Amino acid sequence: MTAAEPHSPRPSARRSGRIRSRAIVLAAALLLPASGAIAFPLLDASDADQTPPGTELAPSDVSDLQHQLQLVNGFAPPLGGGWTFVPRIDLQEELTDNVLQLHSPRRTDLVSYFSPGFSLAGDLPRIQLSFDFAPTLALYGRTGDLNSLTEQMNGLASITLVPDLAYVDVRAIAGVQNQFGGIGGVGGVGAPSGSAAAAQATIPTLAGNSQGLTRNTEVQTSSFGISPYLLRHLGDWGNAKLGYSFNVTESDPLTGFAASPFPTGGANAQTLVSNEEIAHFDTGDYLASLQDSFDIDLRQDQTTAGAGSTDFVTGLPEQATQNSSSTRAIFNDKLTYQVFRGFSVFASGGHEDIVYTGLGQQSVHDLIWSLGATFAPNPDSSLTLSYGHLDGFNSFSADAYYALTQRTRVFASYGSTLGTQLEYVQNQLNLATATPNGALVNGQTGGSLFGTTNALAVRDGVFRTSTLTLGSQTTLNRDIISISFLLAKQQGFGGAFTSTTQSKTAAISWLHQMRPDMTVSAAFSYAIQDQSAGAISAFNPGNNTSFAATLAWSWQISATLSANVRYTFLQRSADVTEFDFYQNILLLGITKRF
Repeated sequence: MTAAEPHSPRPSARRSGRIRSRAIVLAAALLLPASGAIAFPLLDASDADQTPPGTELAPSDVSDLQHQLQLVNGFAPPLGGGWTFVPRIDLQEELTDNVLQLHSPRRTDLVSYFSPGFSLAGDLPRIQLSFDFAPTLALYGRTGDLNSLTEQMNGLASITLVPDLAYVDVRAIAGVQNQFGGIGGVGGVGAPSGSAAAAQATIPTLAGNSQGLTRNTEVQTSSFGISPYLLRHLGDWGNAKLGYSFNVTESDPLTGFAASPFPTGGANAQTLVSNEEIAHFDTGDYLASLQDSFDIDLRQDQTTAGAGSTDFVTGLPEQATQNSSSTRAIFNDKLTYQVFRGFSVFASGGHEDIVYTGLGQQSVHDLIWSLGATFAPNPDSSLTLSYGHLDGFNSFSADAYYALTQRTRVFASYGSTLGTQLEYVQNQLNLATATPNGALVNGQTGGSLFGTTNALAVRDGVFRTSTLTLGSQTTLNRDIISISFLLAKQQGFGGAFTSTTQSKTAAISWLHQMRPDMTVSAAFSYAIQDQSAGAISAFNPGNNTSFAATLAWSWQISATLSANVRYTFLQRSADVTEFDFYQNILLLGITKRF
């Protein structure tokens, strides 16, 4: 959601052509790392306009699909600026025929979900903010030991302290996921909550009940970061940036009643505290089509693992000590040349020092480099390809979005990074921008962000994480159709365990407006998971396939009251009989906005 400073002077008509011709150079120099994910927040007051289009609908489509829940048009501040604050309460009753998600015995139950929450959006001269928060209380009629309290949260904010000098970026996320890997690859990390989730053409996420999650299988994952930085435009000479970032990221299986940040007293919890310092300088117009940028990135992480932790894939004790740490120092210089309008090539080189302690004593000390090109024929399309050496290995990376037609947009991304699962969550959050309905998407492509986190089992250790994401969205007069594919792979990097887990997920969703106050939606998600490392046991479903299907109907009863009915079917076929099951879920819900 980070946006450009509203009071910055807009370019004159005489200069606009020159600025447009240099936009691709700035995008390559400022937005795109040499390879892999960027750690410090991607967008700032200088480059927010480079966010890819396609994350919100065209005006005509908004008009065609606009309805009372503001789910298509989006929850937004008032026209002309100001604040929008909408408190709400979501109530849902769930009837399920397999509450424990076991092959046998099957147990029916009636579950009540109470979720008071609020949405806040602001657009002021010095503050731009999008925030949604919803704690959810789950009460089980027959299985009271599964009662729990979890949180769903998405938030991005940009604060201008001194125009053209001092800024603060704030980010937060919370959601629940399956500790063994999402059924159908589905999870709640990064998804919209409350009424926004109720009318999405996706599997619902309120309290994680889309996956039938209970305290026995769910993990609360959350991340918070604040990044003050100085950003100075030096005329034709360039731009300078100096910043600091503090982040806390944690995952916490629910062995107690309440999820993080409340105490649970359980095992397998992990907490990452990260401090990062960055310095950046890129040259200005005086070099014409040639752009040079220099970056220094220093990061210090401290990880704490809960007592009695067990790896959910291997079934063995976690490899981390109670306290482990890592440091990362990267120095990189990048040269970008605009060959012709819309096409540029770049090369970078530098050095990295990465050290992990308490996680197998892994370390990387070597040179880094990358070669690549960016092609952006129009404002709605861009493709960046690169190949290089970073994080101790050679890797290929790609980021693309393309307007296939006026109504259909496609996106793709591929990359590999080194780090723990918590570091991966933090880095993905730093890539995020918000859609009008409150979901978080990739700020480089407009695609999904947290599919890998939702699809894979929760593990401790250092991994090479490779992610391929493909997707499309088609917006018709009364319909939205979305298709996505995800390949997520994590391979242990040194240490005691070098096992590999992966998930392949395909999903399709459809949202149809029956009339201005009524919508119907359907979604289907299928996943193939390979996590056969270690002993196949109660801690490890091994290789398995799973799918989730849902059909939903939503009706706006009045300006502030809506109701929805939803049916979901889940199934997983696994090597371990205990994890082989199917489940039917019927949800009746009502949302009251104030």
